[in-house]
Amino acid sequence: MLTQNFESILELPALPALSEFEFRSLRREDLPALFETLLAVERADDRDLVQALEDLQREFDDPWSNPETDALLALTLDGQLAGLARTFQNPQPENDVRCYLSVEVHPAQRANGLEDALLDWAEERGRQRVALATNEAARVLRFSLRDTQTKQQAQLERRGFNVVRYFYRMQRDLSGPIPTVQLPADLALRVYAPQPGGPELSDAVHAAFNEAFRDHWSFDPITAEDWQQFFIGRSSFRPDLTYVVMDGDEVAGLSINGISPEENARHGRSEGWVEELAVRRPWRKRGVATALLCASMHAFKAEGLQHAMLGVDTQNLSGALRVYESVGFKPIRRFMQLQKAVA
Repeated sequence: MLTQNFESILELPALPALSEFEFRSLRREDLPALFETLLAVERADDRDLVQALEDLQREFDDPWSNPETDALLALTLDGQLAGLARTFQNPQPENDVRCYLSVEVHPAQRANGLEDALLDWAEERGRQRVALATNEAARVLRFSLRDTQTKQQAQLERRGFNVVRYFYRMQRDLSGPIPTVQLPADLALRVYAPQPGGPELSDAVHAAFNEAFRDHWSFDPITAEDWQQFFIGRSSFRPDLTYVVMDGDEVAGLSINGISPEENARHGRSEGWVEELAVRRPWRKRGVATALLCASMHAFKAEGLQHAMLGVDTQNLSGALRVYESVGFKPIRRFMQLQKAVA
């Protein structure tokens, strides 16, 4: 069923020709139903797919993805949410023009062609979006999967996608000994949370984060708005458990940490996340990353948590994987990114 939103936006792809469903753009009032659908997908696929509903609602207005034009919702004829396709693209890419595709279908609706139909729409919308870029860089479509999603991987490979990168989710049992925090005498560890009479670190940490990640694969600098919305604005962010290593007034490294009580309760877990770990190039190989990891693990253990978690690019050239393994982190899941070049 064609809605007014799509009738008025001529450049959007044609809607899927599936009479069993109605299709329209994503609305804020759909988010509770979308949350429940994503939970059903989580359970069926053994994936950690969604954070708290609060975060889904707060991140609805995404500068990388207009829910009216870049998302397509599928509803059964009796109004039940069946699936969602959405595309995400940096509005100001520095390097390659990358459009990330996401398609999730309720497990009860996967046998009727809906997944392929939503993939068709997402791929065409992605093509439209990368074609609008004004720079001369390469244009690609990306899709993320867990390595156990073999059916979806084969489905994407038939469409011309190929695996270009692997990522680990790593876990550290906090019941074992945790090394003490050790830093050279000219460096100091401090808590991110503002201290009485102390400086506000958000801008300096944001700048250090962008500088440190500039040499990482497929990284584009994070805007101030995205920093606030997707990093320090998340419900799980714990400024009191987030650490910064300082060299005088300079931020040398940072560990942005979080705990989600809602996710822990939902999955029956007890874990804290090292969401982002970054060390600026002049301070690498001086024990900064190790100190930040140890401080984070001590903080999580003091909160009564059982595990520390983080994610890592397995081909990270900075040697991050070796550092994580050296303090006891072990891979427990593997994810991949698939890519397709667009002419």
